Amino acid sequence: MRKGLIPVALGTIVTTTGLVLDSKQSKCNLCARNDYASLVGTFLVGLGVAHILLGGIDIARD
Repeated sequence: MRKGLIPVALGTIVTTTGLVLDSKQSKCNLCARNDYASLVGTFLVGLGVAHILLGGIDIARD
């Protein structure tokens, strides 16, 4: 198995989960101040993209 493949797969799953959580917020134009689902969704998208980027760097280095 290539090095970096696990972080890319994990990042894809986390990003997808974040997008699903965040898509519910995009249906309403106004975001409530205590809309934690949207906050968690945005955090998961960022975390997932970081995993994909770092896993891609590992794959490219080998």
